[in-house]
Amino acid sequence: MTTEKKALFHSHGSANHFLFSKTDTGRLKEVKRKEIIDANEAVRSAFPDMRSGNDFIDYANQQLEGTAQFSAMVIRLDLVKEDNDPAQLPENNDGHVDVAGLLDRLCRKENGLWGTLEAGLFGCFFPGRNGSDSLELSRDFQKRLKEKTGKTVTIGAASFPTVAYKKPEIINNARKALDHATFFGANSLVAFDDVSLNISGDKFYEEGKRPEAINEFKLALELDPNNANVLNSLGVCYGLQSQYDLAIAEFQKAIAIDPGEYMALYNLGLVHLLIEQRDRALEYFLDADKINGNNYEVAFQTGKLYLETGNFEKCRLYLERAAELEPESGQVCRYLGDCYAADHMPEAAISAYKKAIKHNPHDAAALSALGSIFNDQGENPEITLMFLRESVALSPENGLFHHRLGRHFSNQHRLDDALKEFVKAKSLGYDAAEDIKAIKNRKKVEK
Repeated sequence: MTTEKKALFHSHGSANHFLFSKTDTGRLKEVKRKEIIDANEAVRSAFPDMRSGNDFIDYANQQLEGTAQFSAMVIRLDLVKEDNDPAQLPENNDGHVDVAGLLDRLCRKENGLWGTLEAGLFGCFFPGRNGSDSLELSRDFQKRLKEKTGKTVTIGAASFPTVAYKKPEIINNARKALDHATFFGANSLVAFDDVSLNISGDKFYEEGKRPEAINEFKLALELDPNNANVLNSLGVCYGLQSQYDLAIAEFQKAIAIDPGEYMALYNLGLVHLLIEQRDRALEYFLDADKINGNNYEVAFQTGKLYLETGNFEKCRLYLERAAELEPESGQVCRYLGDCYAADHMPEAAISAYKKAIKHNPHDAAALSALGSIFNDQGENPEITLMFLRESVALSPENGLFHHRLGRHFSNQHRLDDALKEFVKAKSLGYDAAEDIKAIKNRKKVEK
C-alpha cells in the first residue's frame, strides 16, 4: 500500500507466485452476524410499518427516481465482545431497537428513508444530501446513540452521483464502505472510496470471482488513478489470466507512481519470466530485492532463475536466504538440493532433499533426486529403490524419474527391469535411446 492508513488492514500475499497486498478479509468474517431473528422481530414489533429487505430497497429507489443527488448509509450495531463469545449480541437485543428509534427520528427530521437491509443491518437514504452531508449526519448519529445508550455503531456512507454508478447501486457502495469501516474497529465511519473498492475486489478475488475483482479494481482507479496498490492487484489478476501485455502495463503504471513498490517490480519480473524473457526478469527481481531483501518469493524466484542459468554461487545465496525466510518451505529445500547437486556438493544436496521430504513426503522430485544420489554413491539399494519407486508412483508421467529408476536397476544388474524403465522414459520424451541400446547389448553378452 502507498499510505500507512491503507496498510492497517493489508498483508502481503501471493498467488501462483505473484505478489499483492492482501486484505485481511478474515476480519470481516469475525463480524458476520449470527441469525439475528430475535433482534429483527423486536425492531418490527416497535416499528410495524418498517420496510425491510428488497421491499425497502425497491421503495427507496422509487422515491429517489427524480432526485439529482442523495446520500446513503448502512448501519450495524457493534457487537459485544467477550472472551467466550467474540460475536455476542447485546442483551435482549435492545440495542437494535435503540438504533431504529434514533434512526426513525433522524429520518423524520431530515426527510430521509430508513429500513432494514437484513437482520441486524439498517439502511437509510437522504434525498438532496451529498457525501459531506452524510458524514456529518453519521457522526451526529453515532454521538447521540452513544450519549443516550452507551452503545456504538459502525457506519458506511456513500453518495450519488459517484463516477458511473447508477442510483440502485449506491446502497451497495455504502455496504462496501461498511466493510471498509470494519477494519477500524467499533464506532467507525467510512465514506465509500477507492480503498473500499480495493477491499471489495480482494473479497471477490479470494472467492475465485476474478472478473468481478477486476471490475472493482478498475472502478477504484476511476476514483483514484494513482493508487499503486490497486494497479498492482489489477496486474496480478491479468497475469493469472495469462493476459501478460495488460499485466505488464498495470505493473509499469504502479512503478511509475511508486518506484518503491517492490511487489509490482517483482511481478513485472515474473511476467517476463513467463514469456521467456529471463534476462529482463532477473533485472526486475534484483531491483525488487534491493528494495525489500526480506521477501521469500523474491529471493526464491531469483535463486531459481540463477539455478537455470548455472550460476550456482548466486543461486545458493538467494535460495539459502529464502530458506531462512520460510523454514517450513519444502519447495525451497528441494531447489537448494538441486543447486547443491549441480554444483557437485552431494552431502549438502542429500541434507536439503531430506528436509524437503520431511516438509512434503509427496515431493516426487525430491524423492527421485535423493534416490539418484544414493544410487550414484552406492548406498543401500533397498532404500534407494524405495525412493525411486515412490517418485515414479507419485509422478508416473515424468520421464526423468523413470530413467533414474532404470539406472538403479541397471546398476543392480536387473536388466529387464532397467530396459522397461528406459523404454518408458523414452516414451515420455526423455532421451534414453543410448541407455536402451546399452542394456540390449548387455543382455546379448550375458546370454
